[in-house]
Amino acid sequence: MNPRALGAWALAGVTIALATGNPVYRVLVLLCALNILIALRRPGISVRGLIVALIVAAAIAIATTTLASHTGVHAFLVLPAGIPVIGGRLTLEAAFFGLSTGIGIAAAVLAAAPLSLVLEPHALVDALPAALARTGAAIGTALNLIPGIARSATEIRDAQRMRGWRSRRVREWPDLAVPVVLTALEGSITLAEAMEARGYGSGTRTHYTADVWHRADIVVAASAVAAAAFFVALRISGVISDWYPFPDVTAPPVSIAGVVSCLALAAPLLVWRR
Repeated sequence: MNPRALGAWALAGVTIALATGNPVYRVLVLLCALNILIALRRPGISVRGLIVALIVAAAIAIATTTLASHTGVHAFLVLPAGIPVIGGRLTLEAAFFGLSTGIGIAAAVLAAAPLSLVLEPHALVDALPAALARTGAAIGTALNLIPGIARSATEIRDAQRMRGWRSRRVREWPDLAVPVVLTALEGSITLAEAMEARGYGSGTRTHYTADVWHRADIVVAASAVAAAAFFVALRISGVISDWYPFPDVTAPPVSIAGVVSCLALAAPLLVWRR
């Protein structure tokens, strides 16, 4: 697959997820992105950690909106008014609005996730224009940082457990955190030395191979860009309207054209293979 085509798809997915507050369209984008991650992710890459993190983020969004917003008709709990910020009526409308916000966050993150979980970091760097070579190197390094730290933490934890270490108290966490930080610093120094040894920054960027646009890549990029542009046009013209559960929660309005635009993001599943 061409990295630029996947980049266009990710940009289209994020655009649709953030262009509307309607949870129906956000759920469709989320499902398309999740299917693409599961089907096209690199061998050995797991999406479980990402899904757990998004569930936690959605739960925080629901809790924050429910506790801070007291607007709505259907109250399921009343906290004492003397409690700062959260005191008052807790309503179903606020909870549903928080759920919609959490779904939007998850959809946008999952739409951008293939750039790091499907593509190799160097492929993403090579896909950027020459003028953004240094920016691309920084992005590629950042995308590879968190998985590297996670692998290091797992290895160090297993080694510590083999030596009899058990994390029972918070004050014992530095026994794991300190080696992880030192390993990350050592890895950063090694990376910097390797880049310097290869002449990074001494001349124009070179490419080992040139990315070729195949028919499937063109179909993915064109369908994604067309879907995002069509969705935004529908949003501006008023065909697609936002959804607000206040003051009384109602079913989100759904447009067939909007649904078709979201489902067009499933094109990679039809033309690309792992």
